[in-house]
Amino acid sequence: MGQQTRSTIARWKPSRRLKTFRKQRMPRSGISAMSIEGRLLILCARTVVSEFVRVEIEDLVCDGINWDLVWQMSKAHGVAPLVYRNLAAICPAAVPSAIHEAFRRQNQATILMNSVLAKELVALLDVLAAKGVTAIPFHGSTLAQVAYGDLNLREWEDIELIVEQGAVAQAGKVLWSHGYQRTNTDIDAEAESRESNHVFLKRNGVVAVNLQWGLSRHHVGFRLDRSALWGRLKPVGLPTKTVMGLCPEDLLILLCVHGTIHAWKQLKWVCDIAELVRRKPALDWSRVLFQASEWGCRRMVLLGLAMAQNLFDIALPRMVSHEIDADADIPALVCRMPRPLLNHPDQGIDPDCTDALSVTIKDSSWERWKLGLILCRVDAEVIHRPLPWFRFQRQLRLMSVCMKPLLRSVPKRIVPVRVRHMIVGWLQSS
Repeated sequence: MGQQTRSTIARWKPSRRLKTFRKQRMPRSGISAMSIEGRLLILCARTVVSEFVRVEIEDLVCDGINWDLVWQMSKAHGVAPLVYRNLAAICPAAVPSAIHEAFRRQNQATILMNSVLAKELVALLDVLAAKGVTAIPFHGSTLAQVAYGDLNLREWEDIELIVEQGAVAQAGKVLWSHGYQRTNTDIDAEAESRESNHVFLKRNGVVAVNLQWGLSRHHVGFRLDRSALWGRLKPVGLPTKTVMGLCPEDLLILLCVHGTIHAWKQLKWVCDIAELVRRKPALDWSRVLFQASEWGCRRMVLLGLAMAQNLFDIALPRMVSHEIDADADIPALVCRMPRPLLNHPDQGIDPDCTDALSVTIKDSSWERWKLGLILCRVDAEVIHRPLPWFRFQRQLRLMSVCMKPLLRSVPKRIVPVRVRHMIVGWLQSS
């Protein structure tokens, strides 16, 4: 840390109120495994700052913060607007001028880009609807409005739209006529069949659109184009027009699934859930849990809620908290993510561990071992990579050892290629 930063922190002295309040504050075990910069990020990445959190922020900035790291992590985790707003309000004198200026410029760029994306979203929804394609915004402007109440408090880089898989071709034609070109075209037919999204870039190179009908990573997938979503859409007021977006209950489920499939790599995904739960106190929790069970992602939802509770102290209904506490895996998993914020990142769960995380968090034993069979068939890396938190690894290794001679002994000609493809497709359609 430079001399300027140290001298700045030295001038930032805790107030008498702070010294008194330190003795009274409650312990925050949820972020105890995080680095000091990670803890500061978590405390600042929220729209509502309690007196306890305010005191902890003031306390942390007195302990010698690596401000360059805070700045880089804020950008990487997509929470720079929230961090900037809270640092400027709580401890402006502690932030070095260069870091303050970097945050200010980033915030200005975010406001400008978010305005462009919000207007483009409204225009695209109109042109798609005119051609008979109903698209549902996911993340982006509608999420910022519903969960944060302010478009400029959530960064996003593109426009994500959920479309029915059967309407993807028509939606692509509409985007092309509106000045977009698809980016991921140079893939073979087999890879194309496994895709769950198409990405389009406007010819000016500024705006990207992601057409999605599923969420997938490695051997894990989840359908987004579910008919129930279209029947429960709710109006979301944007600056230029009101559009139809996901109802809060469905949005919560999809946010939890998305974060789990990507191993909660970015803090903003946890922040989304915390802010949504805070702003929607009348959530129908029975419906959330029932629908998640129907879609086979109940434990993914519990994991996402546990992450938000662990890092942001959100209040959850007793029935949800009881399920989280009684789970065999969730309490241990939440302490290992987001991995980049941990004091010891090597002990965390990274996105390359998605397969193991998904095996662990499947709702049923049948679904768990169906995915296990797929991993054994392709001899996935997670079978052999040491993962102390993966309690099914020993069984998966044993299954892999047993399957290898069986696969070698059965000639492929016994089972026609078409039948083999049908079996593989059935295994992968979880």
